[in-house]
Amino acid sequence: MFEAVSTVRDFAPRWGGVANTQSQDNYREQWARFGLKRLPRVSWFPRKIYPYAAHLENVFEMVEDGDVDAILFADERRSSPKDNLRDVIGTLQVPIIDLSGRAGDFADVVFDVNKPETLADTARIILDYQTRRRQLQPTFHHSVEPEHQLLAHAFVSGRPIKAKHYPLTPDAVCYPGYWAAGRTVAAAQQLVARGLLKRSFFSRMHECRACNSRRMNVREECASCRSANLTEVELIHHYHCASLLPEQEFRQGTRLVCPKCSQHLRNYGKDYDRPGHAFRCEDCQKTSSEPEVGFMCMDCNTRCDGEEALQVDIFSYSLTDAAVAMLVQPNHQRRASDLKSALDHCKSMGRHPKAIAEISYGGKAAIVEQKGEETFERLRRLFLENMINHLAETGEYHVGKTNDYLFLFGYDDQLAFRLNKMLSESEQTLGMKIGPSIKVAGPKSVARS
Repeated sequence: MFEAVSTVRDFAPRWGGVANTQSQDNYREQWARFGLKRLPRVSWFPRKIYPYAAHLENVFEMVEDGDVDAILFADERRSSPKDNLRDVIGTLQVPIIDLSGRAGDFADVVFDVNKPETLADTARIILDYQTRRRQLQPTFHHSVEPEHQLLAHAFVSGRPIKAKHYPLTPDAVCYPGYWAAGRTVAAAQQLVARGLLKRSFFSRMHECRACNSRRMNVREECASCRSANLTEVELIHHYHCASLLPEQEFRQGTRLVCPKCSQHLRNYGKDYDRPGHAFRCEDCQKTSSEPEVGFMCMDCNTRCDGEEALQVDIFSYSLTDAAVAMLVQPNHQRRASDLKSALDHCKSMGRHPKAIAEISYGGKAAIVEQKGEETFERLRRLFLENMINHLAETGEYHVGKTNDYLFLFGYDDQLAFRLNKMLSESEQTLGMKIGPSIKVAGPKSVARS
């Protein structure tokens, strides 16, 4: 886990001698130039650093709790793992501002009070987060569901869930800007199965069967005793008796004498030749033409043969259109008037729907009269999420003003038969009946909402 350790001495090289003479009003004006109407509200992590916080008290509004615009990351250690930074901070949907310049990809932006241009970069990142966060459905702002948190942060941050090799942890991989690898992958795989994330291959690694570490040393080993203490030796082939042995077994001082028939080897090419190299084990003295491949775990020292090593594929992830449609508020979603544009976009991405299904809701009027428009829209979103889970990779949806549309990529007789059953099952989990019905047409017959 990430440890909260920082010292004034650590900050001295970067901040020593800085005297912030500008007032809050000066900085308020500067932030306003870049679109922020007030000082950004920030909290410190791991803790506020004295006396250097004084240099920033006019730049930011420091708060201890409540909603913030950003996190000030104030740790200066060079070698500490930062892959679990988001786990420890415990806050998503706000950017991390790096004050040390060493957080790299794990932060969203670097801020240096001595470099005015970093203020513009910081303002842009804060505004980007705020703009996308306002587009989210309210239910995603403070959801405790890991899958919802991951989706919402991916949308608000604008970052793909991109894997990176990271040897400082046993996972040997990380996802900068997100939780530690284990937690991120567990949630991401669930979302892939539901069609809300798509994955792309990143790397193939080997994992220790004893401790699950991926910090594995791949080495050449003796086929007999599995020692890695191998020496490459040159072979000699004696024509007379057909012996094929390492040169050192022939060597007697400056002479070459066959250990098998005791004949003195005098003429290269006539008495003997050198057909190549072999590997000699210095532990068991056995010789082999090809060493075996073995793995040694760098964390628990468990070794295994090459064919026994557990292979693990690592993936990066990104939001699907279905995920974005689920996350954003209705006034930010594609309307039916944009349906042809959405269809053209799908085709440009190499996805050609075989059919388009239009969904209407017969129970809307009654629900709106009893519970209001907001209740119906919430039920509608849950229904559509259930539908896209049933369709998986064979469809995605686009929201209209009154009706919704499914682009069906794998439409066939079997799917046509199952659609009405999907409608019924997707409605069963709702608290009220919304009365969905479906009408399917070819891609040229785009229904109007």
